[in-house]
Amino acid sequence: MARAAELLETAQASAAAGSEGEWTVLLGPNGGWQMMAGAEYEPRALAAARGAQAVLRVLRRPGVVRVEAWDPGGRCLLEARSAGQRMERLIADQRLYAAAACAG
Repeated sequence: MARAAELLETAQASAAAGSEGEWTVLLGPNGGWQMMAGAEYEPRALAAARGAQAVLRVLRRPGVVRVEAWDPGGRCLLEARSAGQRMERLIADQRLYAAAACAG
């Protein structure tokens, strides 16, 4: 499933560049890759229909990139938040200073 980690890095970079959309990537029986727009199909069914050895899906949501990978040996799910989302989660609820009214 090392390919899933590589695909997550690529998807993060493309999301940071403004790319959007969902993709499904199939590893064919001859070792070739096929990329399809959309990610609405269940990986096992898609692998059976296409004769794929592995199926990887890239899902993008605001601030989150997710890669789901499937092969006959198992499944994995990798998810990463954008840098902005991570920072918002760290400081969103913390008050760093208070404003005071001044009478002049």
